Amino acid sequence: MIRKQIYLPVAQDRRLKEIARAGGQSEAALIRDAIRRRLEQEDARDAAWGRLKALLETMPSRGSAGDRFDRSDAYADRVDKFDGDH
Repeated sequence: MIRKQIYLPVAQDRRLKEIARAGGQSEAALIRDAIRRRLEQEDARDAAWGRLKALLETMPSRGSAGDRFDRSDAYADRVDKFDGDH
């Protein structure tokens, strides 16, 4: 194990001591458990992002940057449509 030294606000230190005493655990064990749970959450988030990214990469492309919407094309189509009515 690696030793770490941290600073806590007084209120957090008091609460940590209360929880440790009530649960029959050391303060260090509670801190390690909190860090473990946070790291597991981060790992789960990273894994979910990796799965989503992989899924998106398998989806077919819906065009290229050159296929972007061009307002003038829309107007040209509309003008052609109405010009044919006359």
